[in-house]
Amino acid sequence: MATKTLASYEAPTINGLAAGMIFAATALENIYQAEIEKGGRGVTQKFSTDTSGAQIRVVRPLPLPIDARELGAAINGGNFSAYAYQPESNEYGLNIITVIDDQVDIPDVRMDMIPVDIARMYIQNISDKVVLNMNAIKIAARAYTCFSAEQAQANSAYIVKYASATDKVLDKIVETNGKLNKGDKEHGVSVFPVKDRIGLIQNDQYSALLTSAGVFSLGGANYAYNMLSRGGLDPEKATPELLDDGYLGTIAGVPYHFVSDLVIEVVCKYLGFPSNTFDSVLAHIASAHGNLFGLATGNSINTIPSPLGQGVRLQPKYRMGAACIMAKSVAWLVDNSKWVNPYGLKAIFSSGITWSYKAPGSRQALEATLTPGASATAFTPAVKKLAKAADGSVTKVDITTDLYGAWVVGEADSIEGFLALYNANAAVKGTVTTFGSSNTFTSVTGGDKVTLLVIDKDGTVADLVTAVATSA
Repeated sequence: MATKTLASYEAPTINGLAAGMIFAATALENIYQAEIEKGGRGVTQKFSTDTSGAQIRVVRPLPLPIDARELGAAINGGNFSAYAYQPESNEYGLNIITVIDDQVDIPDVRMDMIPVDIARMYIQNISDKVVLNMNAIKIAARAYTCFSAEQAQANSAYIVKYASATDKVLDKIVETNGKLNKGDKEHGVSVFPVKDRIGLIQNDQYSALLTSAGVFSLGGANYAYNMLSRGGLDPEKATPELLDDGYLGTIAGVPYHFVSDLVIEVVCKYLGFPSNTFDSVLAHIASAHGNLFGLATGNSINTIPSPLGQGVRLQPKYRMGAACIMAKSVAWLVDNSKWVNPYGLKAIFSSGITWSYKAPGSRQALEATLTPGASATAFTPAVKKLAKAADGSVTKVDITTDLYGAWVVGEADSIEGFLALYNANAAVKGTVTTFGSSNTFTSVTGGDKVTLLVIDKDGTVADLVTAVATSA
């Protein structure tokens, strides 16, 4: 039921007298980082000029197995080669099925009472959300492809490890970039081009690059002072604006850009992981040669009279997709003391789960709890899904099916921390069989901290929860 409140209880009074209140004619706008990767750096869009379909097929001819031969040799030394080949190819799919099209109704009765252009503000808000998702889906596609490949077979992706006690950030950045020089022979790439690479630096490493462990080590006092005053990687460049494309400077021919924590948080949502899953990823460098992106804007944002009554309805229509088709087209720099591949979960949950990167609005948000029972080994795991109504309101609903769970003795608040405990020698651990009823966790003793990880059939992981076993 609608409420009618014409003044809140916080209406201003001074010395017992009501004071005047003025509605600002300008609103405080939301602020999002602009598009980071463009101009052929990091991803390529040349395949996506026609985005009317659900998928774009990209064909790559396979390299021919031609070797040089020597005339007169005992093996294949005749006037004509003994071999003739037929061309073959691989093809890749770029799905353009991630959609932003939630409608926004703005009643005239609200616009009449507020001296702010609400329609313009929300058009900008929608556009910002589109760019946020464009930035996130590109990184999510890479993370899914590279880390899944590495989990399936060691050394199938380029992952460089950084030790903060002994390594310099700059040295490791250059080493990570050098991995792309190795190319991907299996896919016919001898060297990934330098001119289409981009480096993305996560927030926690931005300051490390501007310290004695980073680029300050390259020059004298004036060099360092100029960099410090400007806040970038180049003492000659103007101060970088992190809210734009985040450009910080160029190292070894590759431009490096800052990536906001919000973008990484949305990356985690696309992958179905908790928001802190990639805290130990410091940076990555990507070549456009192995990373595709497509955007179908349609009419962008259509404005029509609201069918509910007098007012305006905003109808956005954006469709996008990203794909990393070569795991070795990206090189990652990770914190050696923390990093554990999150797709190590596949070893625990070997069947029943569809692993992918997927639009957050089509994932089921989960909330898990773990309640200790009367004995040390008794625990009740329970899960609620956050059900979203048409008006955006959220309710919590108990669920017990299509869920999988694992537990381990120890305290962890991330997938990385959980896997580190779970994979340790002599780990006390197990899987969960039922939700909403008591489970027996064998070998747990009174006072042990037990961490629960819950995942659904779509590969969405709930925030981890920890409970203390009941003492005997």
